[in-house]
Amino acid sequence: MYAMKQKQNVYDYSYELRRMRSKRITYALSIVTFTFLFLTLFLQFVLFPVHVKSDAMENDIAKGSAVFVTPLLHNPKRGDVYYVSQQDQEKLTVFEGFANAIVRFVTLQKFYPFGYSEKMSCKPFLRRVIALPGDSIYMKDFVLYIKPKGEKLFLTEFELTEKSYETNIYSIPAEWENIGIAGSFSEMTLADDEYFVLSDNRIECADSRLWGAITADRLKGRALLEYFPLNKIRLF
Repeated sequence: MYAMKQKQNVYDYSYELRRMRSKRITYALSIVTFTFLFLTLFLQFVLFPVHVKSDAMENDIAKGSAVFVTPLLHNPKRGDVYYVSQQDQEKLTVFEGFANAIVRFVTLQKFYPFGYSEKMSCKPFLRRVIALPGDSIYMKDFVLYIKPKGEKLFLTEFELTEKSYETNIYSIPAEWENIGIAGSFSEMTLADDEYFVLSDNRIECADSRLWGAITADRLKGRALLEYFPLNKIRLF
C-alpha cells in the first residue's frame, strides 16, 4: 500500500512538472508572438529606421548615417525630407511585407529579403519636398523657382521654405550642359496630387527632374530623427 502511494506521488509530481513546463513554453511563445506583432505594426505604422546609402542629401544627412522616419505625418511642407517609395515597386504579400519590416529593422535598412532589385528605380530613397500641389515651377542653374497656387510672382525655393538647407550647386563646364541631371527646365504646373522632390546634391543625384513629379501615395514618411552617428543625433 505504501509503495503504491509513493508511486502515485511521483506520478503526480511528474505531471505537475510537465504542466508547469507546458505553461512556460506557452508563455514564452506568447511573448515572442506578441513582440513580433508589436514590432511589425510599430515599424509599419509608427516609426522605422532608414540607413542612408547615398550622398543625395549629404549636406543635411551624410552617407552612412541612419534616421528614423514616421509615416504618421501626412501633410508635407516645403523643406521636409520624406522617404519616397520605389518607382517600379513590386507588390508583396502580407507575409513578405512583415518579414521585410523585421529584417530591415534589425539590419538598419541594409537588407531586405523580398522585393530587392539593383535597379535604381526599384529602391526607396530620401528626398526633400520643394514644390506642393498646384505650384507652377521652373528651374534655372539648379535653383527651383516657385509660384504658389493663387500667387502672381515666382520666388526661389529658399525664399519660400521655412526650413534652412544647403544644396550642392556649382558651375559645370559648358560641354557638360546636356550630361547628367538637368540644371534648368521650363515652366510647368503641378497637379492637385503632385509633389516635386529634389536631392540636396543637385549635380549628381536623381530626383523629380528625372522621374517627374510624384503623387502623395509615394511619400511614405517624414524624416524625424537622425540617431547615427551618435555625435550627430538631432530632430529634423
